[in-house]
Amino acid sequence: MSQNLRKKAATRASRRASNNAGPTLASILAHGTPLSSRHNTDEEDVWSETSADTLDSSASAGSRAEDIIIEEGDSWEDEVLQSIDNLEEKRTSVREDALVKLIRLLSHKYAANILHSRRDTLLDMLNRSVKKDKSYKENKLAAKVMSLLFVTLGEDQETMYHDVLSLLKYTITNNISMEVKSSCIKTLALACFISGSQPEAFELLNFFAEIIITNCKSINAIDDGPTLTSALNAYGLLFAGLWGDSKKVAGMAREEFERVMPAHIKQLESSTMEVRVASGENIALMFETLGISKGIDSTEEWGQEHDDESDEGYFDYNEMGRLTHLLNTLATDSNRRRGKTERKVQRSAFRDILKTVEEGEQIQVKLKFKKQTIYFPTWAKIIELNALRDILAEGLHVHFLENELLQDLFNFDPPRSVAVNQGSRPNSAMSFHTAGSDTDSSITSKKAKDKKLKNRKHSKRRGDFLEVG
Repeated sequence: MSQNLRKKAATRASRRASNNAGPTLASILAHGTPLSSRHNTDEEDVWSETSADTLDSSASAGSRAEDIIIEEGDSWEDEVLQSIDNLEEKRTSVREDALVKLIRLLSHKYAANILHSRRDTLLDMLNRSVKKDKSYKENKLAAKVMSLLFVTLGEDQETMYHDVLSLLKYTITNNISMEVKSSCIKTLALACFISGSQPEAFELLNFFAEIIITNCKSINAIDDGPTLTSALNAYGLLFAGLWGDSKKVAGMAREEFERVMPAHIKQLESSTMEVRVASGENIALMFETLGISKGIDSTEEWGQEHDDESDEGYFDYNEMGRLTHLLNTLATDSNRRRGKTERKVQRSAFRDILKTVEEGEQIQVKLKFKKQTIYFPTWAKIIELNALRDILAEGLHVHFLENELLQDLFNFDPPRSVAVNQGSRPNSAMSFHTAGSDTDSSITSKKAKDKKLKNRKHSKRRGDFLEVG
């Protein structure tokens, strides 16, 4: 250990001895398989879900393998600061270890108070790590920490988004590692969803659509399943942010549907299960948003009865027969060349997708957190949840309890004892998404929430992704 590190260790030990802080919020981990596997969890006191296995546990075996145990006796705040400092080290392995530790810490802890004053410094170091040409692992990890930085700091980070936009698009197109491309796609989509403006979201939607239409040829990754899956998920996230959940659907959304549907149908025949499922979920999202199937008026809220006397706003799809045949085939697939687990996952996912596309049925997912239950009643909210769950993994519950970004996005009211402890966190305002989820314990305060959202309609900011309403 260098003399400098010894001094830092001594300082931390002295600080702990004088401070003797109490324990932080107990961690409730949802161990299981990757999101794309969509298996049920048997844990009753953790996160669980219904609705035909649309979601599953939040973390993958790969992410758990990269977890680094926090050194005994060190506070997590000290570990965050030390890891940031270590990103300046010359040795690649030291930087990689620091990035892995930051991923674990920032997903399991809400660190906004620490990161706000170090935002620019950390972002600069992450940009350098993404640019490094000696370690694809460092590139991939740095992109993931970027995602966590956006999730932690929330909105009002348009400048930060501009600082990463060009770099991430260049890396997606030119880096020869498929894993790096995939990681940067996820980060870019989430950063835009959180902090981008509406014109920027449209621009990025076109970027991801081109990847899907060209089967990844536009980014020099032809036929790569994981990269294409990331692009499909990224496209769905931005489509949900722009038009999902009762937002007024403009003609542009219908034109977009016509433009990308042929490519999505083509991807339903992909040899990669994750590509097929991601494509199917996007199709369900678009059908739900545009009100296709039962003649739902796309200007109405999903679930409302349609007035048969008026077809204003109604949108039809001419290839319905072919589409439902494909979805039925995937929902009942018994091809033994596919693994048993793959067949089970695919059939479960496409049963839900088919309900929306063929019958216009609303799919609902619920997550249970201790004595609270959060409902996700639309494909838009399910897709948004998937994106955040992918990056936060087992730390999802921590951010629901402490991070206003998730609370406002999903209309979640944390327990009063937790909310009281949030008084010192940085201010964050939700301004571009209509809250589309409800909690059992939030019914009494729903009117106050609705009034809060209504007031935000009249407080437009330059960095707004979308207007509420």
